[in-house]
Amino acid sequence: MRRAERVLILMSGFCLSLTGAASFAFAVDPGVDIAAPRVAITTADGATLRFVPANVVVEQGDYVRWNWTAGMHTTTSGVPCVADMLWSSPLNATTTQFTRQFLEVPSVRRFFCSPHCTLGMTGQVTVSDVIQLTVTDAGGATQLAWAGGGGLYRVFRSDSPLFGTSTVLTAAGGTNQTSFLDQTGGSPAMGRAFFYLVMNQF
Repeated sequence: MRRAERVLILMSGFCLSLTGAASFAFAVDPGVDIAAPRVAITTADGATLRFVPANVVVEQGDYVRWNWTAGMHTTTSGVPCVADMLWSSPLNATTTQFTRQFLEVPSVRRFFCSPHCTLGMTGQVTVSDVIQLTVTDAGGATQLAWAGGGGLYRVFRSDSPLFGTSTVLTAAGGTNQTSFLDQTGGSPAMGRAFFYLVMNQF
């Protein structure tokens, strides 16, 4: 399933799924300027010799970008300190960032800095399955429900499928909820649409 199929539309009382020809072909950073995919950022901190954050959760198809601040580092895949050859890139004054798309099945991919691995400069990328979202009318409000993902979520509403301007919605029970009742958006004007998106929280 392509990532664009997760974006659902509420238009004049109907729920439509973007399927088939719908596609978001490129990523932006950071965060939610476009529906999918997204770029999660982690930094190789030269002062603390740590990746910040060390643990990143993304959906299948998202990207992770490692940024450099100071020193000589790498991002190298594998269990500390043994490379598994999925990726390895220097992070230094010449190569200040490295970005990789995670198309693997849901799994945990560990990584480390080769020069500083024994000092604890390690991290992991958890690749979750793609979040499946349903949108229904609930008597004038919009009911969202979803499954999948990494367990912590952000919910967005926009009047554009590219999510250039979006509203962040927060479930009353917190970021670990799997449903949300949107009572603030009202009904879109005739001929207009609301687009809803649920993603792993970075």
